[in-house]
Amino acid sequence: MSKQYIENFLTDFFKFINVNPAVSIDELDEDTYGIKIEGPELNFLIGSRGMSLNALQTIISQGLFNSTSKWSTIFIDINDYRNQKMDKLQGMAKRFIDKVRFFKQEVELPPMSAWERRQIHMFVGGYDDVATESRGEGRDRHVVLKPKY
Repeated sequence: MSKQYIENFLTDFFKFINVNPAVSIDELDEDTYGIKIEGPELNFLIGSRGMSLNALQTIISQGLFNSTSKWSTIFIDINDYRNQKMDKLQGMAKRFIDKVRFFKQEVELPPMSAWERRQIHMFVGGYDDVATESRGEGRDRHVVLKPKY
């Protein structure tokens, strides 16, 4: 039922905006779905810093809740954007971890979306000598890396 809802929604959505990408939907567990969308010139679906992609994810999640009365987690990746973004975030985190270790003081990362912050927290969680903390509000919310003593 849920997977069918997602397929129908995306079919109607792509027909409405007049694009025909390849779509695959995987049920990762009971209430989690991974959606891969691939095709030429889909950058407008990703938007600036992934904002359109996040909005599409939210719309599908809300629509699915409205039809099933149950919250599901939706992960959408368009043309491997999320994987490439994760690689960049991990590279940036490694550079900032080196700064924390060298200077032995807190280092602030630039403001990030909730998904980006979560990826940083999960990645840095693998290090025994560096801790993370989110600070700020709204668009200014960012991760702070600090040494563990």
